[in-house]
Amino acid sequence: MGCRSRVEQSALLRVVAVVGAHATSPWLVVPDGPRRGQGRGAYVHPDPKCLSTAIARRAFGRALRLPAKASVDASAVQEWLAQQ
Repeated sequence: MGCRSRVEQSALLRVVAVVGAHATSPWLVVPDGPRRGQGRGAYVHPDPKCLSTAIARRAFGRALRLPAKASVDASAVQEWLAQQ
């Protein structure tokens, strides 16, 4: 999603959107390590630069087919990448 380069799916990180608990960001994008999360998934390189590009392009909302102009919080994915 971020850099738009193609690689095998096994080399990518799958993320899914879940409803957040806060009204300020109704959608949370979380990593789906086992690739079994419910709902539509999107794939991004496990690279902070690619993730920041996807956030800047607002690609998560389109890829996950969220409502138009929905606010998305990808901090859980950023934390996951920092731990890796």
